[in-house]
Formats: sequence, structure tokens, C-alpha cells
Amino acid sequence: MNTDKYRALELSAALKNTHLNALRAQIDTNNKGDILNLLNQKKIDINTAMYDSDTSVDIYRNFLDWLFATFQEDEMYFRKTCLARFGDIKGKKILITSCGLGEDLTVAIEHVGQNGVVHAQDLSERFAAYAAERNKLDNVFITVSDALDLPYANNYFDAVYHFGGINLFGDIRLAISEMERVCKVGGQVMFGDESVAMHLRDNDYGKMFIHNNDLWGEKLPLSQLPLNASDINITYVLGNCFYLIQFTKMIGLPSVNSDVPHIGYRGGSVRKRYQGGIEGIDVSLKNALYERAKKENRSVSAILESLVNNYLN
Repeated sequence: MNTDKYRALELSAALKNTHLNALRAQIDTNNKGDILNLLNQKKIDINTAMYDSDTSVDIYRNFLDWLFATFQEDEMYFRKTCLARFGDIKGKKILITSCGLGEDLTVAIEHVGQNGVVHAQDLSERFAAYAAERNKLDNVFITVSDALDLPYANNYFDAVYHFGGINLFGDIRLAISEMERVCKVGGQVMFGDESVAMHLRDNDYGKMFIHNNDLWGEKLPLSQLPLNASDINITYVLGNCFYLIQFTKMIGLPSVNSDVPHIGYRGGSVRKRYQGGIEGIDVSLKNALYERAKKENRSVSAILESLVNNYLN
């Protein structure tokens, strides 16, 4: 296999068309271990200030060591068990957003195998370069880009993963929406970050961690999920102080039959009860109607529809 041609073809398929012409030379000459910088201008915010200084790698590595020592977890075992939640992704394409120092890339490579592809991105050029240097393989591709405006094509990846950082993104709904956009229909999105489980927040255990870092007080962003998220799973990890939310991307809302009639004196269906409300009547008439319907074993919904039809005709 011509690896240079393979890498150019893979990047050309994975990236948005808007990037291809401007970056054609970089794409065509991209080698394993290279990063592709897709930021038109450097983004300056709390994240870049924290993660793009001369000491960022050492500081972040120190934080990770502290984190896993605190929760008494083996880091690589933890990362492997998280990515294992995707199931069998051999030969598949996976994207890791905000890849940090690239530890999850090492695990993802094992999961997809030599016939799969691992893409990753980070806002920090320093982190992206560090991750690329440690994962020099033909099927690994890393960009410097914004997780709130991913440079990848719609419906491209079989799995999209993020852990640690989304609390700082500023627009969590947009970050999740971008992960969903680049995921194939039927593919899986999984992300997680700090959030002490609700049942622990009034206990000294939970209060201790929230006092240590306000981010542990963040709540699960369930209301930020896209409407087409299906098979949603929520898991707490690392001492019940971090969450993982995983969902399958589907088309549209769940398929249901909202016209199945209710059996009983009220009658109607889910759709009729929601959409078919009419102006109110005196409560004594309403109660009398319900009682009459019960005695005659009829539904109020059917009686009202009959009365309205008779009136209109």
C-alpha cells in the first residue's frame, strides 16, 4: 500500500470540503506523526491559556497522575474499559475529540486494529503534536481544530469519543451537536466529564470534591442531547465523580404509534389528548359527562367527537 496516497485519500474523505482546497498541499504530504493545523487563527480562551504553554504537558500529566491515584484506578485499564463500551469496532473509524496527550489514541488503535482508522483533534497545538509523536502510525490522523466547529464531514465516523474537558467548552450543546453531526447514523457517541453523582452531593464525600474543584458541581447535560439520540446510557465512573453518557445516532424522533386508543371512560389517544384540547366547559358539566360515560361504558373522547361532527354537519 502506498501509505502517502492512503493518508491523503483518508484525510480528503474525512475533512469538510471547505478545507480541502486550502490545505491540499498539506494533505497530500501528510506523513504519520504529522499534525494538520486547521485553525484559521489561534483561538484564545481559558483552555488555550491553560493547555498551550511551555509547561502545559507536564502540568496536565501531573494532574492525570493525581486524578487516577486519588480514585485508585489504573489509568490504562480505565481508558480501555471506557472505550470497550463501544463494543466491537474492529476495522471502524473513530474520532476522539480534545485528545489531550493522546492516551486514548493508544487504546483506540488497539480497538480498531490495523484495518481501522483513528482520528483525533485538540485545540492545543502543543498537545496535538505530543499525541502525534507518541502515536506515529499510518492509520492515525490528528488535527489542531475546535471541538465546537469540528473540521470533519457529516456522518463519517462509526464512533465519536470525548472524556474530560467538555465542562470547559462554553457551549456544551454545540459540542455534543458537533459530535453527533460527524457520527454516522447508527453509530455511537460517548462523552464524559466531572459531575459528582446527585445522591452524594449532600454527603461530605461529595462536598469534599466539589469544594476541591467547582467543576465537580456540574450537572449531567442530558437536556443538551440531540433529539435523535437513542439507546441512551448513563454511567458514573471514578468514584461516582465523573459520568459517561453514550447514545446511538438515529434519524428523527423515536418511532411510536401515538394513535393507539386508551381503553376507559376518558378514551382518546396520546396524540388526541395532546393536540385535541378544546375550550373549557363548566366543571359540573364535565363531571356529569364523565359519570354518564362511565355508566354507559363509553369514552368521553368518542362522545365529544360525535357531538362535534353532528354540530359541524
